Amino acid sequence: MIKKIPVTSLHPGMYVHDFNHSWNDPCCSGRNPRFPTQPRLIRTEAEVQQIIAHGIRELDIDTAKGEDIAGSRERASVEEELAAQLLALGDDDEDDSGGGGPPFAQELNRAAEVKSRARQLVGNVLEDARMGRQVEIGSMRCMVEEMAESMFRNQDAMLSLSLIKQKDEYTFMHSVNVGVFMLSFCQTMGITSQDLVEVGVGAVLHDIGKMKTPPGILNKPGKLTDEEFKIMRQHVTYSRRILERCPGISEVSMSVAYQHHERYDGSGYPEGLDKNNINMFGQMAAICDVYDAITSDRVYHKGNMPHTALTRMLEWSQYHFNPELYKKFVQCVGIYPIGSLVRLNNHKLAVVVHSNPESQYHPVIKVMADAKAKKKIEPIEINLMDHKDVPKGLAIIGCEDHTKWGIDPKRYMPNPKAFE
Repeated sequence: MIKKIPVTSLHPGMYVHDFNHSWNDPCCSGRNPRFPTQPRLIRTEAEVQQIIAHGIRELDIDTAKGEDIAGSRERASVEEELAAQLLALGDDDEDDSGGGGPPFAQELNRAAEVKSRARQLVGNVLEDARMGRQVEIGSMRCMVEEMAESMFRNQDAMLSLSLIKQKDEYTFMHSVNVGVFMLSFCQTMGITSQDLVEVGVGAVLHDIGKMKTPPGILNKPGKLTDEEFKIMRQHVTYSRRILERCPGISEVSMSVAYQHHERYDGSGYPEGLDKNNINMFGQMAAICDVYDAITSDRVYHKGNMPHTALTRMLEWSQYHFNPELYKKFVQCVGIYPIGSLVRLNNHKLAVVVHSNPESQYHPVIKVMADAKAKKKIEPIEINLMDHKDVPKGLAIIGCEDHTKWGIDPKRYMPNPKAFE
């Protein structure tokens, strides 16, 4: 049986099923040379101390392969509790600002054009950094302003382009995506001052220091050597050094870039800052960075489904993220993020095409498959708000893996070409 225990209860003779540590460093997840990630029997106290030193707080054990301990909880019950907690974060009583702007489909094409230009600009800026040339902040600030303007017109349009992953060069698109998530996050938080643009600039440039990391290390599919691991983690320091030399860069932008790998409990890097010493924008950037990283396919990592990622991050948030900020982030992307494949109470499958500001639980969906009959049907768009107060009306009962069903969410969005 798989059970969850605090790491302080771990002892030799237990079999670790899952170290539950992919949160720790999206850049190096699963590649730490000093930390084996495969399930294994714990044989010595030294192994226990190594795991504790790595920053692990909780893990899963397999009691069929090793010892149990009194008070341990079954993983299944933990998952049920997390699902309920995640749903609770979508509380409809929250004050939500929405409406008033152009329709989602109308803004989507403009947002796609802005994001395409942003990707090209980020590529140019990162290449300048790689070559040691001066990074020009003015053009980046103008681009962030364009992204913010699109989001103020219709937040879902730009956000959907980052939530629904494309096969693209990870480093460039990760930078743009984190910028989009941070701008949307700020909008959800009610931050509309000049800080918004400066936060966006820092978010888009948060990984600029990776241009000083050798490509062979950056894209290595297997475990890093001790020296490679140290070099990889230096990218945060390089980011700050590069940005410090940029005329006009703000301290807000630099704090976003420099602190996005710090953790709420002090287990992050480069300085091991805790909740009392991490800038609020740095704490927000940590959430956005991890979310985009763990939902993206990498050479060494298969991306999680958005809903799965939100659930995992909820479990980690009591230690590694600011819990209140994480709640706001969930309200930002939605408990059923755009592009999610959901199962309805009538056994139909649907893609979430955009949110409803009135309710996290009742997005606009496109029904396109019958799970019971295991066949696709003629797509039909439904606003679940129309079923909110209807007895036995349509409702979402869970999320599904779109790859399992062979469904491409992009095909069912209002303007599929915008996602190409």
